[in-house]
Amino acid sequence: MNDDLFALPNLNYALDIFSGNEAVARVALDPQADRFALQYTAGWQSSVVGYALSPHLPLGRAADSHSIRRFLENLLPEGRALDVASTHTSIQKNNIFGLIRYLGQETTGGLSFLPAGQRPAALPAVARELSPDELAQRIAARAQVPFSVWDGKVRMSIAGYQDKLLAHWHDGRWWLADGAVPSTHILKPEPLSASLPCMVANEHFCMQLAGRISQQRYGQRHVAEVSIVRVPSPVLVVKRFDRAPTGQVQHAQVVDASGQPTGETLALAAQQRLHIIDGCQVADLPPAAKYERNLGSGADVAHIRDGASFEKIFAARAHLETPALGMQRLVLWAATTLLLGNSDAHGKNISFHVSRAGLNVAELYDLVSVMQYPANAIDHELAMAFGDVFALDGVKSFALADLCERCGIPRAFFARELDSLCSAALVQAPLQAEDTVYTETERALVQQIASAVVQRATALKAWVKEVPKFKRDVLR
Repeated sequence: MNDDLFALPNLNYALDIFSGNEAVARVALDPQADRFALQYTAGWQSSVVGYALSPHLPLGRAADSHSIRRFLENLLPEGRALDVASTHTSIQKNNIFGLIRYLGQETTGGLSFLPAGQRPAALPAVARELSPDELAQRIAARAQVPFSVWDGKVRMSIAGYQDKLLAHWHDGRWWLADGAVPSTHILKPEPLSASLPCMVANEHFCMQLAGRISQQRYGQRHVAEVSIVRVPSPVLVVKRFDRAPTGQVQHAQVVDASGQPTGETLALAAQQRLHIIDGCQVADLPPAAKYERNLGSGADVAHIRDGASFEKIFAARAHLETPALGMQRLVLWAATTLLLGNSDAHGKNISFHVSRAGLNVAELYDLVSVMQYPANAIDHELAMAFGDVFALDGVKSFALADLCERCGIPRAFFARELDSLCSAALVQAPLQAEDTVYTETERALVQQIASAVVQRATALKAWVKEVPKFKRDVLR
């Protein structure tokens, strides 16, 4: 298992991986050869709860160095947030090990990365209050001061492009958590771009509508919990589904913005970090390949489709704990792409809970009606094709049948599911548009989205009837 790398005396390039206080593995880098290795602890491998961190980092044999790199890289923020993290820490953006070492205490999912020899139990439990006034000031100053930097440190340690802040909600107040205290929510303000107005309301509507559709069809909301707070500008609050209360109490020391203790102690609801992986990690792809046309859609490269695709992500069926339920939830995700006009549904916008028993499709998140904005502001080409179709308006019966064949989905099953989801959308879209949480300006947008959803659901119900009828030899 790459024992030669672990035998290296220099522990500066080794990180210990923990799930809670349980030692999971050690990841090491040979900086001269630029080669990674990962070795699970004996205790984790023999534990009844021990699991492989991804299908491509198996418990029983050595993982490929490139797979380890891709797994780690997918834990990092993207875009401007990654630029800020690199600039602020003086760590180059391609230095995956260095960035994980700096940001790895609080990642997406259940893992903590600590320098070799350190343990989570030794980390201080620290929190400092985040007032609505301070949040409002920082949102207003984002063009001058990066939103991911607070109190002199980078706090954006999860994947994604949008401005986000990790926070802990306790007793009616927001707290910035450090050390042993995990965040419980993600705060997402409006984008800086004036060409993307009411994005908070847009995402809230789409998430709530998907929850309503899921509730009507399956009896449960398979969507992350969201709400809107106003400070007074709107902020989308997303409850982290990779965190769960343990029923125990965790005591945290309160500090001020300079890190000095205030003398106050908080009794917080202790949280368990839950391990999840995204679609790129499931497919063993780097974040740069989260779009199917990973080289772009130019005439000379549009045929190159090496990035994330429905076919590659649906292949996770082989690792699902309950394949039938998992495929049902993946079909729900594909349906939301069509109903909402969410052209940006890419490989990092779907995740899976991980356990020793296998993978389970996680709650849906980052659902937005992209088609409501001008194409020169945000790309309308689908991130992942339905069959060979990348244009939303081109996804009709043949493309849907082709998708089923490529992904190994029984077409009759897919047709029934999509028809039922569209029926639920016809009922629920107008109801969600009447939610009193929206301002007058926001209501105009969500009603526009609701009308588009109704139109698309009506059209899809007609097209889906033909999906089971195609002969297999005309598909693909």
